[in-house]
Amino acid sequence: MVDALRLLNHIWNKRLSGVLGAIILALSSLGRRVLNSLTTIIVVRNLGHVGKNVKIYRGIYYQNPSQIFLGNNVHISQNAFLSCETDAGKLEICDDVTLTENCRIDFSGGVKIGKNSLISKNVIIETHDHEFNPKSEPIYRSLIIGENVWIGMNSTILSHVERIGDNAIISAGAVVAKEVPDNCIVAGIPAKIIQNKISIE
Repeated sequence: MVDALRLLNHIWNKRLSGVLGAIILALSSLGRRVLNSLTTIIVVRNLGHVGKNVKIYRGIYYQNPSQIFLGNNVHISQNAFLSCETDAGKLEICDDVTLTENCRIDFSGGVKIGKNSLISKNVIIETHDHEFNPKSEPIYRSLIIGENVWIGMNSTILSHVERIGDNAIISAGAVVAKEVPDNCIVAGIPAKIIQNKISIE
């Protein structure tokens, strides 16, 4: 009963005039669930490896699917953009990782995301660069994101970064241009350490 009331609060203002709006919201929510389920069924069959209980939401764009490997309980929210310019780049997402809405990951140089990490909304991760000439040959670098890492929304990880340590937190809006050690919080543009020796439970 409590769950039913909570659901009603999400879609209806409890006035007769709001019934039509509530119906539209309910149908829209149902439609999203169906599309998300269909997306998961279709996409997981096209990737290099997929573990158990993986959810992939609608709007995903990806390249070189045979080079994408997902562990168990991976959740990729809507409008994820997973791109790769080479045949060597590899994206490995370990168990219990969540990518939230509008994440953009370039895995041309290779990206590994460790267990229990969270990539928040609108995060951009780059693994290749052209230095000062945008038409020059790209330079590829691999990136390892440790376990229990939280990358805050609107953050950018530049291609010069080769490692983000275990238990690190990247604050919202940060631009990370160099390696992030274990157990610290970084913030700012460019990102700098603002707190050391944290632990994430």
